[in-house]
Amino acid sequence: MSTEDRQEAIAIAAIPLLAEHGTHVTTGQIAKAAGIAEGTIFRVFKDKQELLDFCVLRAFRTRELVERMSMIPVDQPMPERLVEAMTMIDDMAARLGALMHTLGATGYRPDEANHAKDPESGEQGKPPMMDEFEQTTTAIATLLSSGQEQLRLPADRAAGYLMGLIFMTRMQAVRTAQTEEKEPDSFVSEIVDLFMNGAIANEAEQGGKDPR
Repeated sequence: MSTEDRQEAIAIAAIPLLAEHGTHVTTGQIAKAAGIAEGTIFRVFKDKQELLDFCVLRAFRTRELVERMSMIPVDQPMPERLVEAMTMIDDMAARLGALMHTLGATGYRPDEANHAKDPESGEQGKPPMMDEFEQTTTAIATLLSSGQEQLRLPADRAAGYLMGLIFMTRMQAVRTAQTEEKEPDSFVSEIVDLFMNGAIANEAEQGGKDPR
């Protein structure tokens, strides 16, 4: 098994443990979950910090998500395909929210030295997960573009707003659920309806009253 494949296998085993225990998880626990000797971890990662950073980046990877979104039939009505796509994104956001909340609460801080520097300015580059968000937003824009005539904004801008709504709502739901020790609620259908129809009820919904 190559170093890259071994890192991938270890990260897949480690991520659920990190979401549960945060930085308090031991490399022994991770090794047991991955079915390997503990020393194997330090043959492919220089230290625990590098392992944690790799796991976070792996958790943010959106390639599989984008591939599944690309398979949504574009002949479906816009609300239906948006609910399907945003449910996928909401599921991922829920996992990320739980992971990052637990890691943050147990003292995790990413090693920013791992962020690539801009070759021209020499300044620290943007976090790699931003590229993953941008790829997901592009996938939403592609899904929206087949119905561009229904949009009041360009598909890429509309996709950005929709991503923001989903992620901010999900992160708040995760925080609330963890405080109240319950499963977080999903607001996908409500958000898609808001996106499609706005927040102001029409005249019929207001019982015939003028909405202004």
